[in-house]
Amino acid sequence: MSDPVKPSLNHVSYGGRFDIAEEDSTSKQWRKQSDNNEKKHEDIPTNFRIWETVGKNNNLDKDCFKFKVMSYNVLAQYLLECHPYLYTECSPSNLKWNVRAAKLYDEILGLSPDILCLQEVQVSHLSSFYNKFEQMGYFGIFKQKTGNRQDGCAIYFKKSLFDMQDHISVEFYQPELPILNRDNIGLMVKIAPKGSPNTPLVVATTHLLYNPKRTDVRLAQLQVLLAEIDRFAFSHNGKEPSHLPIILTGDFNSTPDSAVIQLLDRGHVSASPFRDNSDWKKIGVTDNCQHLSVYLNRQKGVSTDFSMIKLYNSDYMEDPAEGDKTSVREFSELFNTGDIGHSLKLASVYRKAKKCGHLEATTYQDYWVTVDYIYFSICNSLKLVERLRLPTASECAVLGILPNDRYGSDHLALAATFQLQTRPTISLL
Repeated sequence: MSDPVKPSLNHVSYGGRFDIAEEDSTSKQWRKQSDNNEKKHEDIPTNFRIWETVGKNNNLDKDCFKFKVMSYNVLAQYLLECHPYLYTECSPSNLKWNVRAAKLYDEILGLSPDILCLQEVQVSHLSSFYNKFEQMGYFGIFKQKTGNRQDGCAIYFKKSLFDMQDHISVEFYQPELPILNRDNIGLMVKIAPKGSPNTPLVVATTHLLYNPKRTDVRLAQLQVLLAEIDRFAFSHNGKEPSHLPIILTGDFNSTPDSAVIQLLDRGHVSASPFRDNSDWKKIGVTDNCQHLSVYLNRQKGVSTDFSMIKLYNSDYMEDPAEGDKTSVREFSELFNTGDIGHSLKLASVYRKAKKCGHLEATTYQDYWVTVDYIYFSICNSLKLVERLRLPTASECAVLGILPNDRYGSDHLALAATFQLQTRPTISLL
């Protein structure tokens, strides 16, 4: 695992101004379905989390590579201890790190993912706990939150199955933009199946801001993340320019009816209710979730590396590129339009609601809700095969409050199996 970043930047994050006026109909439905008056842990059915086949004709082709992805907010111990009032109904023994760590380890080991995306990975536990995954044959990349926060995100993958081609981090603290004043981060890797270096895919994970009143901040953070995914996953490949297959995971702290998830699901959303007077031209990210420099360079057939964009990142310890001010003025209509869109064509692994209309849930926040997601590219080369079933909000009543006797986190893990169409290397000999 790469060494955790030790950001030298110190700053103060300030509070919010966008309040939630009233509870929408979907939130009311969740609250009703997750009526959790009996918050004591009951026996959990053995089929509570089972694998569900998705679609038809899932027979593995000879040129396809099958792999499993898991995403998990593992609950950093220091956050649990900083907010004990959230866990007063949990058994004290289930809140101890050594107890939780054993459950997390067993759950991850039992699912045996080929790619593992984690949020709330505590820095002080890297060597004592998370390095165990490296001993099991995984290779890991870690990115610590900025502002000297004690946790971050990590991506692991099995070294026997994948080779890493590249990786980058994304920092959502941007000194030039008041709305981007928080310490959340993103992380992504470009990996390829062993023996198929011409078939890479991009795997990204993030943990967006929690504050329920700050949809504006989460939407801005996602805009930056999608711009970096767009840059990182773009490929010419000697053919028509396109994006590599993408898998995006994380704790978005956003319910399916939020503007954040609508942007991912629909590819566009009205941002007017969530905008302040921040001038996005200062960091060069357009309302199409794209760097202006990337947009201009692609028209010339030129690639864009980090030195050519205007984002700040303490990993590189250098000032962002100034950029072409003439170009920014010339293309000012691409910024601050009131609408945000992207062109990545993503779909959610989970349906958010069962066919019966009952809503799925991943964590308990006054009531059972979904805030964790796995997205994947809608493309011919990547296919969703199966997913680890999520319970409905009403079914979660048997869990009580997490962590509990079975689960070591206050979130439920997500997992999915994919099929990737590979292109074998052609020998020139």
